[in-house]
Amino acid sequence: MWGKKKRIRFKEEIDECVRRMNEIRGNLDEEGSIQYQELSERHATLLIQEEGYWKQRAKMHWLQEGDMNTRFFHMSATVRGKKKVTKLIADNGTEAHTQEELCEVAKSYFDTLFKPRDGDHDPVLNLIQPRVTDDDNFILTAPITKVEIQQALFQMHPDKSPGPDGFNPAFYQRFWEQCSDDIFSAASTWLERGYFPTSLNETNICLIPKCDNPTSMKDLRPISLCNVLYKMISKVLANRLKFCLDKSVSQEQSTFVEGRSILDNALIATEVIHALKRKTKGRRCELALKIDISKAYDKVDWGFLRGVMTKMGFTDVWIRWVMMCVNSVNYSVLMNSDRVGPISPGRGLRQGDPLSPYLFILVTKCLTALIHQAVGRGDLHGVRICRGAPEANVAEVNELMRTLHTYETASGQEVNLVKSEVFISRNMSQAVKEDLSRILGVKLVLGTGIYLGLPSMVGISKKAIFSYIKDRIWKRINSWRGRALSKAGKEIMIKSVLQAIPSYVMSMLILPASLIHDIEKMINAFWWRSGSTNDNNTKGIHWLAWERLACPKAHGGLGFRNFEAFNKAMVAKQVWNIVQNLNSLVAKLIKARYFPRSSLFDAPLGYNPGFAWRSMWQARQILSLGCRWRIGSGVNICVIHDPWLRGSANRWVPSPQPAGVYQLSVRDLLHESYKAWNIVKVRNLFSKDAAEKILETPLVSSVREDKVVWEEERNGCYSVKSGYKLAMRYIIGSDKYHVMGNWNGIWKAQAPHKARHLLWLLCRGCLPTRSRLLERRVECTLNCPVCDEEIEDELHIFFRCAVARDSWSAAGLSSVLHNATYQQTNAMDRIFAICSNESSDTVGRVAMLLWCIWHNRNDKLWNDNVQMPRQIGRHDFDAWNDWYSVHKLQSNNVSRTTEADLVRWEKPALDWVKCNVDVAFVSRSSRTSMGVCFRDNSGHFMAGMTQ
Repeated sequence: MWGKKKRIRFKEEIDECVRRMNEIRGNLDEEGSIQYQELSERHATLLIQEEGYWKQRAKMHWLQEGDMNTRFFHMSATVRGKKKVTKLIADNGTEAHTQEELCEVAKSYFDTLFKPRDGDHDPVLNLIQPRVTDDDNFILTAPITKVEIQQALFQMHPDKSPGPDGFNPAFYQRFWEQCSDDIFSAASTWLERGYFPTSLNETNICLIPKCDNPTSMKDLRPISLCNVLYKMISKVLANRLKFCLDKSVSQEQSTFVEGRSILDNALIATEVIHALKRKTKGRRCELALKIDISKAYDKVDWGFLRGVMTKMGFTDVWIRWVMMCVNSVNYSVLMNSDRVGPISPGRGLRQGDPLSPYLFILVTKCLTALIHQAVGRGDLHGVRICRGAPEANVAEVNELMRTLHTYETASGQEVNLVKSEVFISRNMSQAVKEDLSRILGVKLVLGTGIYLGLPSMVGISKKAIFSYIKDRIWKRINSWRGRALSKAGKEIMIKSVLQAIPSYVMSMLILPASLIHDIEKMINAFWWRSGSTNDNNTKGIHWLAWERLACPKAHGGLGFRNFEAFNKAMVAKQVWNIVQNLNSLVAKLIKARYFPRSSLFDAPLGYNPGFAWRSMWQARQILSLGCRWRIGSGVNICVIHDPWLRGSANRWVPSPQPAGVYQLSVRDLLHESYKAWNIVKVRNLFSKDAAEKILETPLVSSVREDKVVWEEERNGCYSVKSGYKLAMRYIIGSDKYHVMGNWNGIWKAQAPHKARHLLWLLCRGCLPTRSRLLERRVECTLNCPVCDEEIEDELHIFFRCAVARDSWSAAGLSSVLHNATYQQTNAMDRIFAICSNESSDTVGRVAMLLWCIWHNRNDKLWNDNVQMPRQIGRHDFDAWNDWYSVHKLQSNNVSRTTEADLVRWEKPALDWVKCNVDVAFVSRSSRTSMGVCFRDNSGHFMAGMTQ
């Protein structure tokens, strides 16, 4: 009811503002102008408030500065509002239909789920060795600082759903300066005293349907909505904890650990499955078991968690802080429009708590410890995918099941056998496989299942295996069909939604070229199709191919992704991780299997490789284009075959060179007693040009080890963004895709997205004028539908038509038109001239005027309704002024969405040294003091002085 009244109030106030503005517009004297300006600003404020209302209802992060309050967001909110639970079947089989019955089923379900149970902790806790040092505990339990709270707050997305108190992160971010002292004081007091106020840790459980018509609680995904004040404290603790996890958990755990990735485990799994698939001979049976933990977070035993932290060496203070976050919670379930509760849990971790993932890692560490114990006793033996590879922790059936049972009893976790799977090597008969599957109680699969969101095995028909990605994109596009999406809205949808769907898979595996082509073709069709049509057969005219749309905006494209280049840039990140950390578990496995006696860059594809290695083998080409060796000792760098030259476009020593230098390392070119080039030796061995390039390469004495660095980033570390940019530079280097022009001027124009898109369409020759349609063999008359005097093309409709010229004058832009038409022969050159010679505000006015002219043309063509030039000019002024007022107000009042600027020391660029200086002056004694500190690009201290 409140929302309905709020919506009506917005409409009434906006309508009243528009009515009064129209009344005053006819009499714009000095007093009327002031009133008109005040009403215009009030109108802009109401538009922002209404936009925020619909944005909150739609719960979408797609709303940007573009079309603001469009039909799409209204429709999205309406669709979301219809997703209510109408029926639930309780555990005893009875059906609940009324709101009261639904609430009772939900409360009963969570009361049972969070009810504690007794367990035997000792058999597992006795295996845990202390890992946390005194230094770690000192950092963990240090007094909380205001900077930490500020950092934790600004790491949250501002529009995340609020907790029971109703305040989202945006509120605290916007008013941080006003409330920071109170928040810091309260948080310090709570941690010091060891308890939270009851209301602070109240949590709403939001139920998200997993299917269209949920009928049981298992069809609903519970998400915890915590108060932001609590999440600030929890996130501070999480930020502290994650930095000591690396040495606290085993190498098998990769998720949420600094320097590791969830893809490491996925890559290991695919290699193990590939090895089992290749195993067709031998008597020894090998298997891989994928287990699913039922309600993993919800069933964690609090006593066991406390015991794990105690055994690992955490201090009592830290344990008290953590358990205070865990066991002081009170839940309320959001069932449709009602809030059911309270529910006081006796176990479990919250899904929405920043601390929960790291605590869960500590718990699952115990399962790894149990498996290691069984392996040490010889009761379990891991799969070996090749000679020299590290062992994988899968094993004999009975012992493995006993191990899992021990872990379940201690931690409170339960293995879901229905969702678990087993894959057995091909050398075993089908009868033996079925017997083992029956003993395990899990289903036997052929290795084609999904593990961590990725196919665990990729066979010959790769396109069929990855077809689910195409289906997901198609389903999402169809969900938008028939909705009012402008070109600007479609751009947002493509970039934020459609392009993100295949990203996770692309981060490890190279998708088939034919599948990528189908995806690009599908998105291209969505882009060019009319946004409001429901007809699947209406394809629209594809004015440009996807390859041209995928060019950067500065080169005439729209900045959509070239999926092939982006795919390789993503996989190259995994290659980089292996190159930089050869001691990681995944690096040991890949090196032992594919390049035991060489570097990754020199490795052959090998015999019968897995698909993940095939992908990395292709993607390493991007690293080869942008990597070079940073010289330490020089022993590992080949003079001729490795890229190591600095300050040169070519990082390789040019060939040909004398035969004697091809086997030399860079170390052979240095002085034996100190790190400097042996100038005489270099000049004697190499040609004059090559010698000069070698001697120009700087040597840093503090760098002791040879290391591969990425040239495209100042810090020397590879990023997907820079890798993709490098790949795109090679693609757009071709004249086939590069289009000259001041494209940046178009996108910097101060105008709505739709107006800027019109300028882009005009300059790319994609506007459906009658002359353009005839080029595409569309039968139509050529005369301008507005004046009916000349052939309609871009130059005529926007610059030469009498109505257009008068509209420029009515909008007060006649001088801009005159300057643009001087010596400019076509429409594109005139737009670029305006972008180059005028301010971004003026370019925005022009863009809005052209949009109004084009709108008037379409209105005449389809509705036989035409406006006078004076009306077009006034429409332009009003529309642009409204947008600019809203845009300016947003710029002044928008919540801060990025992390606060914190003062911290940053490393210098590669091969640079940073000097930090501090000076103090005491006025009473007229004394000064100074301190100087030199550090290299690794942050290591080199020299310093005080005076």
